[in-house]
Amino acid sequence: MSSYIDRTISLIGKEQFERNAKKHILIIGLGGVGGTALEVLYRSEFMNFTIVDSDVVDETNLNRQIMYSKVDVGSYKTAVCKSKIYEFCSDIDVKTINIHVDETNIDKLFKEPVDAVIDAIDFIPGKLAIYNYCLQHNIPFISSLGMAKRLNPELVKITTLAKTENDPLAKKIRYECRQCGLDLKKIPVVFSSEEPIDTGSELGSMMPVPSTAGLLLAKYIITLEK
Repeated sequence: MSSYIDRTISLIGKEQFERNAKKHILIIGLGGVGGTALEVLYRSEFMNFTIVDSDVVDETNLNRQIMYSKVDVGSYKTAVCKSKIYEFCSDIDVKTINIHVDETNIDKLFKEPVDAVIDAIDFIPGKLAIYNYCLQHNIPFISSLGMAKRLNPELVKITTLAKTENDPLAKKIRYECRQCGLDLKKIPVVFSSEEPIDTGSELGSMMPVPSTAGLLLAKYIITLEK
């Protein structure tokens, strides 16, 4: 057994390690948050992923999105991530889907059984579709809220949608969830309590906060007992 696997087992135990290796993880959104979560999970010996994103790598991504470098500009994020995972371990099963998720195509993400879902997109109709599907089918999931316009990673935490403030995206999502009859207490989120910095119309962002959010998403999945 490889030494890096030994170090993982020594931390979480062999039983949890073997359970994680069998899980199929769906990650929707491969930017600064989702890409970091994916990086952590495949290095933690999760072996089965479906990764979803409709975007290609842009130069503006490079200041904060850990999975990409200049040579990746113009390539689909899903393709780049799959290639990097295979460089690490060719035995990992990675399926890619290049769609912009909303209520009209959510079923395409669940053609195979999924053990847990990470939502790291900003598009509210897509997030609502993910919440609805996971709650209806009893699939564990966690959602990232807004991480742009923030600098303090110490204010990022795991909570529920019912306990969020200072986040314009969370406010909009809470309203839409109530309109749909969704229980905010049943929607786990990674959330920053930091007041957004006024950068005008630009969505300024750096690595510390999105990367911390990605680490917390991964931690949530790693420690799931189901």
